[in-house]
Amino acid sequence: MKNRIIHNLGLKIGSIIIAVLLWLAITNIDDPAVTQTYKNIPVTISNDEVVTSRGYGYLAEAGDTVTIKVKGRRSLVDSLRDVDFTAVADFNNLNSMYYVPINVTCNTEHADELSISLQPENMAVRLEDQLTLPFPVRVNTIGKVREGYYCTDNKVSSSIVQVTGSTSSVNSVREVAVKVDLEGRMTTFSGQYELVAYDADGEPIDARKVSFVNQNSIEVQTDICPVKELPIEVVTTGEPEAGYYVDKIEFAPSKVSVAAPQSMLARLSKIEVSIDTTGSDTTIEKSVELTDYLSTHYKGTTLTEEDGMSVGVLITIKPLAEKRFELTEDDIEIRNLPENMEGILYSLWNANVTISGSEAEIADVNVEDLGLYIDVADCNEGTYTRQMLYNYDGPVKVYAGSVMVKLTAKENSEE
Repeated sequence: MKNRIIHNLGLKIGSIIIAVLLWLAITNIDDPAVTQTYKNIPVTISNDEVVTSRGYGYLAEAGDTVTIKVKGRRSLVDSLRDVDFTAVADFNNLNSMYYVPINVTCNTEHADELSISLQPENMAVRLEDQLTLPFPVRVNTIGKVREGYYCTDNKVSSSIVQVTGSTSSVNSVREVAVKVDLEGRMTTFSGQYELVAYDADGEPIDARKVSFVNQNSIEVQTDICPVKELPIEVVTTGEPEAGYYVDKIEFAPSKVSVAAPQSMLARLSKIEVSIDTTGSDTTIEKSVELTDYLSTHYKGTTLTEEDGMSVGVLITIKPLAEKRFELTEDDIEIRNLPENMEGILYSLWNANVTISGSEAEIADVNVEDLGLYIDVADCNEGTYTRQMLYNYDGPVKVYAGSVMVKLTAKENSEE
């Protein structure tokens, strides 16, 4: 048995060595060592209260992102993604040159088999005075509500937020906003949304440079209401200057779309725009801004046009036209004449009757339409001057003069 083991021992050991070498060669060919580069890995800052608690802000002048080179077996390296790396600058290690060493770890199995290097190795920090400023919160909406609906309002839980950071970082803030998605919405809804600071170019500012005091988000209630198209009607109030009248009202557009709660829309049949003509003696030309008008006269409604909308109004005011009638006895009725009296009208040259109104109104008015008469109730025999009266309730104004009437006793007739 012993002879069998030691027989050709050198050959057997050589075979084992060759097998191992072959295995290593095959392994290296199938899974060789490779180097992969991962760029723009963000660096997380920890323990920055080391400087902020002393009233300083800071700005990372370099090293807020790093480039990582990883060397290892292809099977391991090829499975890595950017999110598998964590880069941290611990401000507890801030040195007198204002550099903070960056530590990178790989959060995967077999990470200890990898060789990792990074560039840069330090974060360069500039200390500045810390600054805190208030900013209003803007709500930016994306997406479209369902057809036939409109976003009427966005109510925020905090209209002002405090932004803090280094002086240069805070001074670069131009707007603080949250983003609300409206896509397909048709009812009022609310939610919690992340606050984001933007610079003058509309780009988000790195959250590592500025932060929000005591909050990172706010609640927003978004009101969604149905839309209804309503006709516009322009009416006038007041009276023009004496002797003038409103001849014509022209305006455009003739309709408008508004959004409001359904209960309010059900009660609305039109949008009435009133224009005061008191004391006017010339044509009125005016533009009515509907957004402001609705907020004053139709509270709870919202104009759906994004850029606002105006109604152009042209009210033509003209002098009153006049028409004068020449009268005959047949045009004037004597009323309440005693049975034993008879009356005769004369001095008709003083019986002036003039009507005034718009040209269209007076054109079709005849003297018969006025129903002119005088009243001689309680009059005895004699001559009287009586004001002419009229029985007319049309749109034109009537100016009637006076007439003389002579009353005499009727002669008794004998059979």
